[in-house]
Amino acid sequence: MNILNNISLKANNTFGIDCKVKNFVSIRNEKDIKVLYKSDITLNSKSIILGEGSNVLFVGDFDGLVIHNEIKGYNIIESNNDFIIIEAGAGEKWHDFVSLSINNGYSGLENLALIPGTVGSAAIQNIGAYGVEQNEFIDSVYGFNIEKHIFQRIYKINCNYGYRDSIFKNELKDKFIISSVRYTLSKSPVVNYNYKDIINLFKEFNITNPTPIDIFKAVISIRNEKLPDWRQLGNSGSFFKNPIVSKKVIVDIKSKFPDIPVFPQTNNLFKLSAAWMIEQTGWKGFRVGDAGVYEKHALILVNHGNASGESIFQLSMDIRKSVKLKFNVELEPEVLIISN
Repeated sequence: MNILNNISLKANNTFGIDCKVKNFVSIRNEKDIKVLYKSDITLNSKSIILGEGSNVLFVGDFDGLVIHNEIKGYNIIESNNDFIIIEAGAGEKWHDFVSLSINNGYSGLENLALIPGTVGSAAIQNIGAYGVEQNEFIDSVYGFNIEKHIFQRIYKINCNYGYRDSIFKNELKDKFIISSVRYTLSKSPVVNYNYKDIINLFKEFNITNPTPIDIFKAVISIRNEKLPDWRQLGNSGSFFKNPIVSKKVIVDIKSKFPDIPVFPQTNNLFKLSAAWMIEQTGWKGFRVGDAGVYEKHALILVNHGNASGESIFQLSMDIRKSVKLKFNVELEPEVLIISN
């Protein structure tokens, strides 16, 4: 385990922000975690845990310790005729894990194909797409409790999963390093394609009885068409969460904007389309310097080359202000903002 000093994080975040970190270390197994937390560097530095850097925005240099999680590997924990429980290392790339699962006939995660990031960050963020969230298939999360200095397993019921939310973003934020995650996947086809874009694609190709592999391929096709590849155009996917609001808010907004998309949730709550509101306020395709809003999807902020984290953050704040002014709705970043 080698601690590096004053290095650029440009290659370690999908926004491609060229910022520096005081100390940087990669962990590749649970032994590395134990060694790291016996050293003085964790006592004297504030620290953050980084996977692929796909859901973060660095606003300036970071005067602390970045712990790069590179713990890899897969294990089959249990398997029968109906299901399989697979344990994946937190540093495995999420899309590689989804591909491995679907290619071996294990169903459930196909709607979440091509999402950047790692298995560990997926469990923290509770990623979701096309009608599915990863917590629907999670069994448990295993890792190191920094305060207690012990490894422990946290089962799904105690992960407090919600919309892009979990215990790891709240009570255990910066207090828990995930080393592996277990998922329960079906050996029988479990198809979920009640989503407009997927339905339209199947109609176009006359697919009437789609398989999990059909959904997997459809999701990849749709994401490639709609979303920019961060290797060509720096971004972090959806920058904002879709707001969850009450019936009262919906009634008020619908009276002024009857065409606004609304998606019913549980407990008499409703989800609004952040992308629709941002587009209605004129931000889609906007660019100032190298910071901008993607021309094909208003929810994605992009780095056209050499944007600073500060400029992208300021753009996000300007967008939030205009949406609040027009719709009286607060947008909340999905991306983790990191600053000193």
